[in-house]
Amino acid sequence: MENLLRLIVIDEDINDAEMMISRLKSAGFVVRPEKADNEEDLQEKLRSQTPDLVICSLAHAQLPLDKTLAVIHRMGRRIPVIALAVDDRVDVVSCLELGANDMVHKSHPEHLKRVVARTLEGQKHWRQMKKLESALREAERRCKTLLDSSRDAISYVHEGMHIYVNASYLELFGYTDMEDIEGMPLMDLVADEEQKKLKEFLRNYDKSEDESAQTTLLDIQLRNARNEKFPAEMEFSPASIDGESCTQILIRNQNTNARQLEKQLNYLSQRDLVTGLYNRQYFIERCGTALDEASQGEGNASLAEIKIDGFNIIREQVGVAASDLVLNDIGKILERQCQEERGELVARFEGETFAILLRRWEQKDLEGFYNGVLQAVANHICDVEGRSITCTVSVGVAQLDENTADINELLSRTQKSVAQALKEGGNRLVIYQPKEGEMTQKQLDDLWNARISDAIRHQRMRLNFQPIISLHGEGGERYEVFMRMIDDKGELIAPNDFLPSAERSGMAKALDRWILTQAMDKLAEQRQKGRDTTFFIKITAGSLQDPLLLNWINEKLKEKRIPAPNIVLEMRETTALAYLKQVKEFCKGLKTIQCAFALEEFGGGLNPFQILNQLSVDYLKIDHHFMHKLADSKENHEAIQHITETAHSLNKLIIAPHIEDAATLSVLWGIGVNYVQGNFMQPPSEKLDYDFSTS
Repeated sequence: MENLLRLIVIDEDINDAEMMISRLKSAGFVVRPEKADNEEDLQEKLRSQTPDLVICSLAHAQLPLDKTLAVIHRMGRRIPVIALAVDDRVDVVSCLELGANDMVHKSHPEHLKRVVARTLEGQKHWRQMKKLESALREAERRCKTLLDSSRDAISYVHEGMHIYVNASYLELFGYTDMEDIEGMPLMDLVADEEQKKLKEFLRNYDKSEDESAQTTLLDIQLRNARNEKFPAEMEFSPASIDGESCTQILIRNQNTNARQLEKQLNYLSQRDLVTGLYNRQYFIERCGTALDEASQGEGNASLAEIKIDGFNIIREQVGVAASDLVLNDIGKILERQCQEERGELVARFEGETFAILLRRWEQKDLEGFYNGVLQAVANHICDVEGRSITCTVSVGVAQLDENTADINELLSRTQKSVAQALKEGGNRLVIYQPKEGEMTQKQLDDLWNARISDAIRHQRMRLNFQPIISLHGEGGERYEVFMRMIDDKGELIAPNDFLPSAERSGMAKALDRWILTQAMDKLAEQRQKGRDTTFFIKITAGSLQDPLLLNWINEKLKEKRIPAPNIVLEMRETTALAYLKQVKEFCKGLKTIQCAFALEEFGGGLNPFQILNQLSVDYLKIDHHFMHKLADSKENHEAIQHITETAHSLNKLIIAPHIEDAATLSVLWGIGVNYVQGNFMQPPSEKLDYDFSTS
């Protein structure tokens, strides 16, 4: 109904309220009025419906304007409020400063009609914008999933020629670059004896395409770049790119093993391998859906971050591998507290951090639920290899409603809340409450981005290098590359301070390219000096979304005359698990250009080698927690020995980082670790001056 007005009136004079409603009806509005007399009454009405407008009399004793606005904000609603003045001396600016959309005098009914009409028009546009934003985000997610992450080969064809293909399509036909296939006739990829069949099919398809947008299937024999034939099912459907009509073709290779592998990969891409809970990436996608629903007034929710108190002490007591059993136990407790059929979701983010998405959001409900979680964890006894371990958790919660800016802001609020809970001693719940003048996460990210850009522009970004040393006399020089930022006062800024903001905002992708450029310039200098130097360079998840990165690296290597094996790109195991499909494709691309790939912080899970079934990895850098008191820890010694022996059986090379003493070095040499790295040999430095001949 075009002029439907769901109205909440706050006015002690019932006659004035009725008169106002009557005037709005005479102005053409179909009014559905409700009256609120106090704070609890308003809360209940906001909980049970989605009003379009609140009109609040400034003369109301129990529910004045400031309290009305506070209730609306606390309930997580975005509802315009018009202040209704009786006294002509009331200043409209004071009402606007409190948060009202406008102020109207009771004695000016014509003014009220126009203000209501304008306010409703603005609210309608805001809701339409939220729906469009939600639809756009969903469309972008679908396109991204379909084109970039799909294992099915997808192409777009116009007049029989390829105009776009995804990575799986290139892989299926044995091509490495879009340029190799762009403009190529579709017929060139079909077996000779099947080309007539395809021509006949396309003639019939073109005739019917305008009459029906339904998908059409064709079983056919295709051929790849090596002229090898294979059966496939081609799925044709109408599409458009940049406003131009074309045909989308989706090809499913008829290979049962491939489909089974895809099913396994889909499961792994959603799950944390230690606890079996959902992983960070999948969880954040679901939070995005909840955010879309809340922004359209379809239901609020809440997000909690949960950290195990003193987990480092537990890990020291029982060892890295055994501490995973504690994580598994806590994960199961959290899972039992939630009901997935109600849309409640539990995930493990990383380390000792978990997250819960609840469809509950009011403070009383949240306090009841999470106090139950705190008690359930505190009462649980973990049986770890005959030892009884107890622990507590800290919980930080942020409410997700119509006013929540974005997912990064939501995550920032939970992080601040859990940090406060930890600061206050742990084993407690903190629900986020915004402070006056507090910067949003987006504002902080924008600030860091400006500082990063300024540091790059004024050459205050530095590369440091730490040697990676062979324990068995292998030739060549190896260094890990670290990035450092200097502020305008000359003080060092740790990467952990600015990289999270850079990753959230997309700046990390540009930083990765900056590091790679500087590192390759340095490698070129080393080669001119006659040194055979290899760099291990960390990259972030942002680079996985850069389809041109590998080609760019390949061109840079050729330009600088650097052998591709002298570049090893390195990524954390947790990042690889969170973006498993993308990393799998990235590793394949690295092999094509002959660069190597390393996983760092490896070995902390119950079955760490499972990821190697999916990824082509050259080096494994052991989780540094295994190095703690290694000479005295039988468990850590056995864990490293198992990792090393298994890795060697799979032709993987092992690097042990964070070496701080000679005793640890001696143990690692006896185990058979390939390389070591740490401050005991040399801390990171701006100079490439380690004497590898002494090792």
